[in-house]
Amino acid sequence: MQYDNLPIYKSALDFCVYIETIVKGFGKYEKYTIGEDLRNYSKEILFLVHKANISFDKKDKLELLRDKCEEVKMLIQLSKELKAFKSFKQFEVSSKLIVSIARQSQAWLNHYARVTK
Repeated sequence: MQYDNLPIYKSALDFCVYIETIVKGFGKYEKYTIGEDLRNYSKEILFLVHKANISFDKKDKLELLRDKCEEVKMLIQLSKELKAFKSFKQFEVSSKLIVSIARQSQAWLNHYARVTK
């Protein structure tokens, strides 16, 4: 399936890869607790982008995608508080990536709502 015309897919893929990369550097305890949650959520977001793209009724999938992004924002903040990130830069990049995906998902939802009226 081609996703060249879907910037949110590229953002979600970049986020997924970035999370996989930084979780490797987490401490042993964080890697298998909150790190695993971050990894699972990042993949779920990537899969939701795909599902929303192929779905006839996109509204439910896009709302779920937006909500998952909000949950990941909270996980990233919790990871920061638990000092799981090796540097502030990792927190900053993670936050910027998920905020970008959340904004794109909301824009896609808004566009879909306008088109289906």
